[in-house]
Amino acid sequence: MYVIIVGASKIGVTLANLLISDKHNVVIVEKDEDKAKKLAEVIDALVVAGSGTEYDVLREAGADKADVIVAATSHDEVNLMVCELARMFNIRRMITLSVNPKHENIFKEIGVENIIYPSTTIAAHIRNLIVRPGISTVLAIMEDIEIIEVDIPKNSPLNGKVIKDIPLPENSSIAAIYRNGQLIIPRGSTIIKGGDKITALAKVQVIDKLTKVLRGHIY
Repeated sequence: MYVIIVGASKIGVTLANLLISDKHNVVIVEKDEDKAKKLAEVIDALVVAGSGTEYDVLREAGADKADVIVAATSHDEVNLMVCELARMFNIRRMITLSVNPKHENIFKEIGVENIIYPSTTIAAHIRNLIVRPGISTVLAIMEDIEIIEVDIPKNSPLNGKVIKDIPLPENSSIAAIYRNGQLIIPRGSTIIKGGDKITALAKVQVIDKLTKVLRGHIY
């Protein structure tokens, strides 16, 4: 994919490196010329010095062929203008950071696909680490759906259980099992083994119940 990231923030640069490692074509637009110059020396991506709110700058960044644009500045008004310009280039997918949830409807009206609230996301992650000990990862993927990863201990009551016999709550499912470095796409007849890492997803309302089940608290 060809991805344009506007704003060399920590999130923007980290995202760029992740995409680069996945072999995607990445362009970073940064208005601070000194910052852009220094970044260009250390990252394997095209860095364009200029404001992402200017048509010519986005054109230089290759907006006419971009698959995705990410507005990653810390200012909602700038991110909004970036997305407005992206529409002029017919970029199919627009993703933005936002500091104010009150602006959500404005972003949605212009066709932004995903709106990320960094402070809320981080706070929610820390909360989940506190209230759901034993869960390796908790990630919100939609407004009411979360993904969790759970390590199954060798002595877990789930060891040897067939998935179809595990009382998973409604609106939840086991999506993947990692065993000895191998990915297993589970079926109802798949047997859980101690040492497995389970990836599951569920609606927010049943995440706590799902967590208790996967940690063996229902046996």
